[in-house]
Amino acid sequence: MKFKNYISSLLWIQCIRAQQDDPWRKARKLMSQLIEKPDAIRQQSPELIKDGDISIYIPTSHNETREELEFEAFWKEPTKKYQVDLHNWLIESSDNYDNKNATYTLAQIYLDSLYGIPHNETLAFRYLDKYNHLTNYTNSKTLFQQAVAYSTGLFGTIPIDSAKALLFYQRSARLGNIQAKQVLAYKYYSGINVPRDSNRALILYKEIAELLKDKYSEDQWSFQFPSEESFNIRVPDFEDGLLGTGLSHMSTSTSRKKSARPDITSSVLTSINGGNVVLRFGNTDRSNPFLVDENDETDDQIVDIFYTAFDEYVGTYTSVKNATRARLLLEATYYEYDADVAYLDNLQRYFYGQCLDLLGHIYFTGDDLEKPDIAKAEKYLKRSLIIIESSSKVKSGANVDLGLIYQYYYFNDTKAIQYYKKGKGKTNNNGIVEYQLSVLTSQYPDLLLGDPFLLMEQAKSKGFIPARYEYANMLEKGVNDRYSCENTAYNYKTFVEENEGQMAPHLRSAFNELLLGNSGVALWKYAQAAEQGYETAQVSTAYLLYQVPLELDDPPITTEERKLLAVTYYTRAFKQNNIDAGVIAGDIYYGLETYEKAFSLYQSAALKYSTQAIWNLGYMYEYGLGVPVDFHLAKRYYDQVLERDGKLYMAIKLNVMKLQLKSFATWLLGRDRIPYKMIEEQKLVLIRTLKNGKKLFYNYFSWPFSNKPADNVDSHKHKITVESGWDSNLASDGEEGGFLSGFNIVNEDIFTLVLVVIFFFGSFFLRQMAERRGWNVQVNGIPIGQQNQEDNENNENGNPNMRGNGWNFEVQFFAI
Repeated sequence: MKFKNYISSLLWIQCIRAQQDDPWRKARKLMSQLIEKPDAIRQQSPELIKDGDISIYIPTSHNETREELEFEAFWKEPTKKYQVDLHNWLIESSDNYDNKNATYTLAQIYLDSLYGIPHNETLAFRYLDKYNHLTNYTNSKTLFQQAVAYSTGLFGTIPIDSAKALLFYQRSARLGNIQAKQVLAYKYYSGINVPRDSNRALILYKEIAELLKDKYSEDQWSFQFPSEESFNIRVPDFEDGLLGTGLSHMSTSTSRKKSARPDITSSVLTSINGGNVVLRFGNTDRSNPFLVDENDETDDQIVDIFYTAFDEYVGTYTSVKNATRARLLLEATYYEYDADVAYLDNLQRYFYGQCLDLLGHIYFTGDDLEKPDIAKAEKYLKRSLIIIESSSKVKSGANVDLGLIYQYYYFNDTKAIQYYKKGKGKTNNNGIVEYQLSVLTSQYPDLLLGDPFLLMEQAKSKGFIPARYEYANMLEKGVNDRYSCENTAYNYKTFVEENEGQMAPHLRSAFNELLLGNSGVALWKYAQAAEQGYETAQVSTAYLLYQVPLELDDPPITTEERKLLAVTYYTRAFKQNNIDAGVIAGDIYYGLETYEKAFSLYQSAALKYSTQAIWNLGYMYEYGLGVPVDFHLAKRYYDQVLERDGKLYMAIKLNVMKLQLKSFATWLLGRDRIPYKMIEEQKLVLIRTLKNGKKLFYNYFSWPFSNKPADNVDSHKHKITVESGWDSNLASDGEEGGFLSGFNIVNEDIFTLVLVVIFFFGSFFLRQMAERRGWNVQVNGIPIGQQNQEDNENNENGNPNMRGNGWNFEVQFFAI
């Protein structure tokens, strides 16, 4: 017995000594003194602002060897002492003492690049797997993370293993992780790695939806549903979408940019103001909205005040919501202008009324206040109602909030319904009016307010989130007598996804990482949301994995695995009705010369009326890529493009003329004698030649340029402007530039100057040759050379036949 006690004591002493030697405590203390992650959305770094714009730079190339070398070089920098100490202590604690906390911290550091330590997918997976093993697979968060790692292969770090990913998702879901449950629901809903099962998807989505609903109070659910700063966006939407201006079919997802000031010449605003528009926009210093021009003491600043306050209230992608600043600005506007409303013109009164409407709404919701102030809300809302409806036929949005006040605070449903009817068509009605009318119609059937099911359908279509849940509940109960399991599951799915703050907070984190320049971490964050079924995140993930280059651009340096993974997410987004994603997936297959798969995707997108996909089908039939050459089908597809988009008239007509020439050549020489694929190959050779010429030009003439391309991976960066600046003076003073950057000269200017010089010397050479050879040359109708001037004089004297003996040329230069 004494021997056993001695052994136990000895083991206990060794355990104490091990804990004392374990550097985890030192690491934890140091972490408490360091910043885990800067918030670039809350406070922009000066490096983000260039020429007044807030931009992000996304690498288009990927080189694992280079990333590993950069990771090793990071630890040799003398300024990284704290990071080196923290890293070494955590490594020692995890490797030597199997400390669970240190192992977990290392996994999160490598995944999310915390405390300034670089992102490293290889080490992240090693410590993530070790932590789950140490904890006997009981942490739902790390199980979810490892499932995402297996599903994505950490973008080329490990082999993709869908079976293991599914197993880890199921383990995480059993432990209560709602993100894992959402992934499983999406997999059953779409049939990804499991048989498609709408019933199981419905059960899972409804379970999550009920958990989310229970987190809201009764007042929040009924009439004060909290607004969220959404980051559910597609990254390419900051730059005209996936296909570019005029070709993208998807509406933009970037709904929280800075408000664009209205076109004051529009028919709506002109009719409000009786055709007398005097407001000026864009000259206001946003830091002082009351700053008035010395020569103009009118109230021209009201429009800018309203939109400034609105941006402060809702927040943008680069500035957080600040209801307090918006309220103080609007209150100052009220005290400044309310006594002089009679002297404002109609347009100014309208926007002043909008200011009061927003101020009343802030008091009604109680944003950044201890509680809602209904008395002040009613005061400002009614004042807004009087001002707006007395200056125009437009109904004030204040009707919506006043209806809610009378229904839920004064319990006067009759008065509330009157306000609802007037506010039904307003833009600030996000569906809450139809939602309330749907609820009230069961209480007052004699008022004939409408069909409650149709009203709820309208409410969810306008975006009121509780209406989406109630509508799905109605569908499940068969209220419309047309129960559909798939449609019900879809509406629960949409409701779950709309609760972004609880289901996908990593969407905000992902955008923050883009602003910080950590595209690798952003990719990891977006991939998690993509696995959960967010269509926007699927597009963003694919876009960060691989961006299809333009015709004459160098292809990004990346791996085929990343390209195929991008295709996977683009295809998933396409199945969720993102037509442009299907076209881009086809483009990637086309670049890989997998023409049959490219043709299949183009064909599916064409059935959804994608102009670009229809054009691509015509092109593939024209050159016999993945399909037999068929000029008739090619022409049919080109004609369909013209039917869809008349702006492409000239391009289509030229292409059809080319087809006709090819068809004639085929008839003349025989189909077997025209190597169509060889023609396409020769075209690719020509494109490569042009690319090499472009590189040669930059290599020999790159000294004046501020952004010449280099041959290394760092040159492949794509600039995306997130937010246009108000003032170019906001640009960073330390921005580096080339020799001509100080003169505000860019590459396009250099090319233009080169062309002008070519035209000048070309016309000079032509003039000399005309004089020596006796040519009759006219440039844009003006004769050049002595002989041409004599001919012109002969024409004026009535002797048009007295011309030189040389050739006749008519040269036309066009400025486009």
